[in-house]
Amino acid sequence: MPRARTGSFQESGVVEVRWDIRWAGFGGQGVIRAGEILGRAAVKQGLDSAMRPMYGPEKTGGWSRADIVISDQPIIFPLIVRPDILVAMSQDGMNRDGSSLKKDGMLLIDGELVKDIKCYPSKIYSIDATSIADSLGRRIVANIVMLGAFVKAFGIVNEDILLQTIIETFPRAAELNKTAFRLGMENVKEVKI
Repeated sequence: MPRARTGSFQESGVVEVRWDIRWAGFGGQGVIRAGEILGRAAVKQGLDSAMRPMYGPEKTGGWSRADIVISDQPIIFPLIVRPDILVAMSQDGMNRDGSSLKKDGMLLIDGELVKDIKCYPSKIYSIDATSIADSLGRRIVANIVMLGAFVKAFGIVNEDILLQTIIETFPRAAELNKTAFRLGMENVKEVKI
């Protein structure tokens, strides 16, 4: 598992482990739903989580973002200024949010849609999530492919808990989502910088 950002000592004397995650793309990709699922899985695992959705005025196709904070302590300040991890599902998401990534942050991209990296992360992971989703006949599961890639690359939440949360969210599409999640885990690659 990658190194978590650690905060200062709290009044209790406990060092907080906190992850600030920004998921960026466009409306219709399931960006916000992916953020909700990730946050719920963290809570099921006994962590604290907060999620803030943001999106443009367009119903589909406009910008979309989910900021997710996951911590082992109660979250006092849920806003993200500089994320530890950026998940970019579109070039527009990369263009808009790439410069916000922390200097030593990590990046996960949909390699089919993001060609121009707009930041200098410590690690880059890539997966052709949209192509994989298209091969399954449902482009909408690209976010589930990305969740599989996310858990494999970063390991912040438990793989089984995350998959169970996906199945609970979409019970009628359980088999399709299991396949999408598995393919995400199997096909994510670290890009050498």
